[in-house]
Amino acid sequence: MNWSTDKDIRSWLPKLQSHRGLWVHGLQQNSLASIKAAAQAGYEMAEFDVRLTSDDVVILFHDEYIQNKLIKKTTYEELNSLTSITTFEDLLKWFVKTKNFKLNIEIKSRDLLSAKLEKQVCKLIRKYQIEKRVLVSSFNPLSLLKIRLWSPSVYRALLLSLEKGDQDHFLIQSGLLNILCRPHILNLRYQDYSERFRQLAKKIPIVLWTVNEASIYTKIKSEIHGVISDTLTPQDLKEL
Repeated sequence: MNWSTDKDIRSWLPKLQSHRGLWVHGLQQNSLASIKAAAQAGYEMAEFDVRLTSDDVVILFHDEYIQNKLIKKTTYEELNSLTSITTFEDLLKWFVKTKNFKLNIEIKSRDLLSAKLEKQVCKLIRKYQIEKRVLVSSFNPLSLLKIRLWSPSVYRALLLSLEKGDQDHFLIQSGLLNILCRPHILNLRYQDYSERFRQLAKKIPIVLWTVNEASIYTKIKSEIHGVISDTLTPQDLKEL
């Protein structure tokens, strides 16, 4: 089996994660403010995206570009002059002061050879001694391999979509590359959940994204471990 198993992971991993922080009421996605809001609203974990600037600053941002500037080719100072950006380290300075809250760090990288982003993420995880409070997720199995090598005690989640596109080709969809990265968790696009994954969910935790309707969660909550959502709240789950 090309998945890592851990006896404690199901109790460690929350049933609900906020997607890019709690931003639906007007805050900026992937920001310190939206992640603080998620913690204050009772979420136990926030998911967010990280990228690397040209001067090796890890920032929270989903897209490759900010106002036509390619992030990996632009300095942090220049990008921050265009729009307010949260750095990963600024987030961690706040995070280490919290209790009963966890982070899902999504590595946004398609690089096969470069390891700068993963190295910086691992460096900051070690600096703030938060190995047991975070997981790292990615569509790129080679990113997870780098995390496995440099921060082996950190949980790893493979992101997967069966939607046609260039980010999830056959080798990833088939799970053949899992032998390299040995993920603990599958974070699956909820539209792709099927019998194949029902069987896998008996062995490892499956978390579905992005589930924004209570009716969808109700149908499959007994089969999967949890969901990542823009709109579902901890109170919603208590009432279902």
